[in-house]
Amino acid sequence: MKKALTFRTISKLFGMIAILLISLYGCKNAQQRQEAEQPLPETEAPGGDNLEALTGYPLPTSYEVTDMIYKAGAAYDISVSNDPNKAADYITQRDKALNLGVYGADLCYASTYKMKQRTMYYLDATKTLIDDLGINTQFNMNYAERVENNLDNRDSVMQIVEDSFFDTWDHLVENKQDILARLMVSGSWIEGMYITINIAEGARDNTTFLEILATQKNSLDKLVSLLEPVQDVNDISSIYEQLIGLQTIYEGVGETLTADQLSQLRTKVTALRESVV
Repeated sequence: MKKALTFRTISKLFGMIAILLISLYGCKNAQQRQEAEQPLPETEAPGGDNLEALTGYPLPTSYEVTDMIYKAGAAYDISVSNDPNKAADYITQRDKALNLGVYGADLCYASTYKMKQRTMYYLDATKTLIDDLGINTQFNMNYAERVENNLDNRDSVMQIVEDSFFDTWDHLVENKQDILARLMVSGSWIEGMYITINIAEGARDNTTFLEILATQKNSLDKLVSLLEPVQDVNDISSIYEQLIGLQTIYEGVGETLTADQLSQLRTKVTALRESVV
């Protein structure tokens, strides 16, 4: 009788432990899902760089880079852009904001070359992420329709997409979501660099493309300055550190890049881009 009682007691104890572990595991998973869906915290950047200082889109848009590539005579390369079908796969606010920037650059690239079908793919991808991030501005409500109606007019599409960059930046900053704004700009710059580097490596004569890459030293410095006040934020820190690594390479860059500098940039930019997409 005593043994039976002991056995029942032990059985109940193990049952209680199992229920407790299952409950804790379920709570942890629910918490992780909730954290992934929550927006990044509103942040007033330390060091005196407050939100009021973030007026106007802080870098040249991706169109400036893709337009230089286009005018240099490079062919459109479908393989260097991010897969537009992945837009719905990005879960966290960080990944959505970064890849909104990435797809914005891909949209610029496709529309610069008047690749109508690719432009529509990237338009859908950016619209998906804009909606997911809740960037419901008056401009973005008919953004897709404007692009569709102007597909035959390269300059008009360029202006509409650039205006969308500006509108999205202003909306995020005004709503104290400056971390998302900084991530979006970072994603766009990274994708523009990735596209240009791949074109430079594949070109028979890459002289012009090396010069284009050299001009990005200034925009890199601006991007680092944009991220510096929030470099300790978890969603920013790894990108900031990798951009500092790019600055080290650019220290020796003049009006053009050497073959070694291009190789170094490719390695670091590719790793950075892979961590984003």
